[in-house]
Amino acid sequence: MPVKRSKRAPHYYEVRFWLAGREVRRSAGTHDKRAAEAYEERLRAALWRQNKLGEKHFTWDDATAQLKLEDSGARSWERTERAIAKLTRLLAGAPLTEITRENILKVRDVLARQQHRGDVVKSSSVNRVLAVLRIVLNRCVTDWRMLDAAPKVPLFRIERVEPTHVGRQQIAALLAALPEHSRDMAIVACATGMRRSEVTHMEWAHVDTARATCFVPAANAKNGHARVVPLNSDAIAVIEKWRAPRSKCNQPHARHVFYFRGRAPIRQVSTRAWRLACTSVGLEGFRFHDLRHTWASWHAEAGTPLQVLQELGGWLSFAMVQRYAHLSPGHLAQYASASLLVEKSEVPAQKPEQVDELAKRRA
Repeated sequence: MPVKRSKRAPHYYEVRFWLAGREVRRSAGTHDKRAAEAYEERLRAALWRQNKLGEKHFTWDDATAQLKLEDSGARSWERTERAIAKLTRLLAGAPLTEITRENILKVRDVLARQQHRGDVVKSSSVNRVLAVLRIVLNRCVTDWRMLDAAPKVPLFRIERVEPTHVGRQQIAALLAALPEHSRDMAIVACATGMRRSEVTHMEWAHVDTARATCFVPAANAKNGHARVVPLNSDAIAVIEKWRAPRSKCNQPHARHVFYFRGRAPIRQVSTRAWRLACTSVGLEGFRFHDLRHTWASWHAEAGTPLQVLQELGGWLSFAMVQRYAHLSPGHLAQYASASLLVEKSEVPAQKPEQVDELAKRRA
């Protein structure tokens, strides 16, 4: 039977038949059986022409294989590969010409109905997967000439969310609940504002405790720009702790500062232990990256100029730092008097007896 319900997505039909000794198995992308049968006829005819007449029809697998060949060395490839795996479950073997806007909306619908740890996947998570789809389709047009034009990939509309930050007491409670390696990395993140990969990939060769600095090479920086991060006393204390051997079997790592069970760099930070610790102190859903937001918020509340904060955090865009401006309204207060209707020099000085009379009235 060439058309039947899909086991992976029961709401849709799938097409399955043999052609030239090979099994063809595709999702029809529809819950209408007649439409699925029509798709099966068109697909069978197109594949026959490709097999017998030599016509070229590129598929999703061809495009992802080319992307892996060119971009597998990129810093973000691990996240891109996870997104490709999710898309391949729905688009495996699909001709690129059939990935239309209508079919992309169906793919988006399937992704949005999936669950992660028992919860419905967030729209922002679906958008990150669809962003990879958009990149692949655009590269098919501009770089690989597999498509004449790329369809529009509609994303979910996401409302702007303010950065998450918490107080020092909550952070102290979280640190007390974390295992040692996670706690010390979290302390460095709160002390420096360094990103997760910058902390986990910190190397001894890049740390200078005498000058209280840590060099972040371009390969570890998210924006691809190297920078020097100043270290405060909290960060230095943690680094010195990991430099000293704590037992015969617990020696410092030869290259990286932080390690777990002798392995470095640490690949996963948001582990089960991290989630349990966050839940135990009332910070359910708190991410390691939120420590960076917390660090920036503390600086803004303490009056650190936003331009200085931008340089400390390594942001290329000032717009990213402006998200914390509402926590430091005082940085504009000194300029507020410039718009007074009457300048201070024009206001007549009050006599001492007038001041005494005003004080009596207020009393």
